[in-house]
Formats: sequence, C-alpha cells, structure tokens
Amino acid sequence: MIKILYASVALAGLAAPAYAENTNWTGFYAGAEIGAGFSTPGFEGDALATGSQFNDDAFVGGIYVGHDWQHGQFVYGAVANLDFLGFHNQSVTHADPVFGGKTDTYGYDLDWVASARARAGYLASDQILLYGTAGVAVTRVEASSAFNGFLGGTDTIRKTRVGGAFGAGVEYAFAPNWSFKTEYSQYLFGKVDVGGDGGPPVAFKPSFGTLNFGIAYRF
Repeated sequence: MIKILYASVALAGLAAPAYAENTNWTGFYAGAEIGAGFSTPGFEGDALATGSQFNDDAFVGGIYVGHDWQHGQFVYGAVANLDFLGFHNQSVTHADPVFGGKTDTYGYDLDWVASARARAGYLASDQILLYGTAGVAVTRVEASSAFNGFLGGTDTIRKTRVGGAFGAGVEYAFAPNWSFKTEYSQYLFGKVDVGGDGGPPVAFKPSFGTLNFGIAYRF
C-alpha cells in the first residue's frame, strides 16, 4: 500500500504543471471513490479455526464529503464517507475428527462502513496534499454459528458496531475545482459474539483495510 501512495505522489508531481498554481484548498467538497478492501477479522472460540481462514479481498466503493481549511502550507478539515463492502459468504466448515462428516460451520459478512474523521496534511506543492486521517467508524456485521450434527442448530446475529478508523493519503488538485486522491484506511471494531442457540459460542473481531481512489468536486 505504501508503494502505491508513493507512486501516486510521483505521478501527481509529473502532472502538477497542468494548470496555474496558487490552488485554494479551503471549502466544501464531495466525491466518489472506488477500490479494494482487505478483511482480516479476529476469531476465537474454536481451536480448529483461525481468523486467517476468514480473510477476504473484495471490491469497495462509495461516496465522501468534507470541508478543508488552508493556512499557508498546512491543510486541515473533516471528512465523512459511506462505502459498500464486498466481504460476503466468508465461511468455514470443520469435519468431525473422529466420525467424519460436517460439524461446525461459521459465517461472517460485512456489508458497509461509514466514518467521520478529522484529517490534516502538508502541501508538498500548491496542488499536492499529503495527509493523515483518523476518527470514528460504524459497520454492520452478520455472523453465524451452526452445529450440523444430531440436535444441531444455527445462531445468526446482525449487529452494528462502532469503532475507529485511521489512515493516510495523497490528494492532487488536477484542475480548477477538481481533485483526485489515493487513500489507505484501516478500520477496527469491537468483538461480536454469536452462538448458544444451537451453535457453538464463538466471537469475531472485525478488522479490515481499504485502498480507495477517489475524485471530488470542490465548491
């Protein structure tokens, strides 16, 4: 991810003379973003399963809005986003080590994430902003635990979880009122418990990163 951010800075630097300097970063903006997500949830409650078995890469995309203030070479502001996540149908099934056949099955899905973050950065040039960002995030988790043996059952929960988000990016003002960004964000959330209604009690700890490319109009 870091190499991609560096490459974005280099490309923006080559293209920087595209229009007149003295870009004003103060004001509202709104944009759309698209990219890839990397889900790495924690998992506990079954010694035969690990969190890495639920790792997943998927498409992400959504919208963002924000406001910036510029003071000399420094820019700070606030941004909010809503992204849809493609982390679906992540499941693991274990066989009975003695009698064979399917026994426990665990499922884990994420549909969307929203965040409200502060961001602050430094202008490498009038048109290139390097920044960091951090704030609060919300996501929707669906998890299930099932026992497929005799007298088995399934427990499924859908929970909204509040957590944190942090990241870094580079934004390039390539034309009057228009900018392009490359941003990596990491999201962390509290534990989600599932099981007990016919399924073994286990827990997931949602965690994922997103690498987004976005384009915004600055008002």
